[in-house]
Amino acid sequence: RLKAGRALAWGVVWFVLLVFADQFTKLAADVYFGQKGNPPVAVIPGWVYLEITYNRGIAYGSLKTAAEWIKIAVVVGTALLMLLFSVLYFRMDTRRTCLRIALILIVAGGVGNLIDRVQYRVWETDGMYGVRDMVNLERFGFAVCNLADFFITGGAVMLVLGLLFFDRDALFPTGKKY
Repeated sequence: RLKAGRALAWGVVWFVLLVFADQFTKLAADVYFGQKGNPPVAVIPGWVYLEITYNRGIAYGSLKTAAEWIKIAVVVGTALLMLLFSVLYFRMDTRRTCLRIALILIVAGGVGNLIDRVQYRVWETDGMYGVRDMVNLERFGFAVCNLADFFITGGAVMLVLGLLFFDRDALFPTGKKY
């Protein structure tokens, strides 16, 4: 029982650290690029750049011109989904490490972007700020993204791989359980 409580507590600590890292990097990019007006920084010239953009929609800027009620529905739906995933995390057997880590990543990323959506009221048509994105990966066919997006993507990949191969109830078990 004590071991399960400790595992759950570590999950909460990781969640808080990931949300903090996401919000800190968004704030740093906002100050450095937005407020100070510095030009983009090449991390890998021709491939990866740091800059600031504000996404008032969802993935790839979709729904940025959607009606107010649709944007509010996205905010509420995201909050409910993060709550559902959190409940699932706390109810899940602590030995299902791969799935639990995946849920921590997904919820931390979802909450990180949800904070920006609420803070900048993306549903209002006259706002200029939105979810703060700073990693430009357009060369790879992606839009500009942030740490929360990486957490969500990594968590989703882990979740699928866990359910397919690594979980104790995997569809195609590899024999190793994470």
